[in-house]
Amino acid sequence: MDTRFADIVQLEVAKSDATLVAIENAPGMVSVVLMMSGKDISVDELESVSRAISHAFIELYGDDYLPAFEVTSPGLDRVLKTARELELFAGRLVRVTTKESGEPIVGTLEASDGDSLHVAVLGVDRVFDMRQVTKISLWDEILGGACEG
Repeated sequence: MDTRFADIVQLEVAKSDATLVAIENAPGMVSVVLMMSGKDISVDELESVSRAISHAFIELYGDDYLPAFEVTSPGLDRVLKTARELELFAGRLVRVTTKESGEPIVGTLEASDGDSLHVAVLGVDRVFDMRQVTKISLWDEILGGACEG
């Protein structure tokens, strides 16, 4: 990815109320993933940041170099891949899959120190060894059903 684009994204997101979750390369497209602290990000907020990124990039470098990109929310079932994402989504419902468990465990993401993951399941703190965790994803009760432990 062009570092000029990433720099513009970081600058324009910093001017908004949004938080940058990630800049991800997809085939033929760059995805800029944003969230709002304590609430869902609206389509209008995503569009505003998208326009600001386009305008700033074109003003500095011209439209010939502007990559195809989209500005999106994290999605209701986003896979959390980095320590930063685990920090950003603390307090949200997650679904944790481990090498040992047959069924995913759903609970509230509490903390991760790199070696272990803390998830509150029905009020009980469960600690998972990160070496055993195969997947951590956001979980939405509407899409996924009732919270299960």
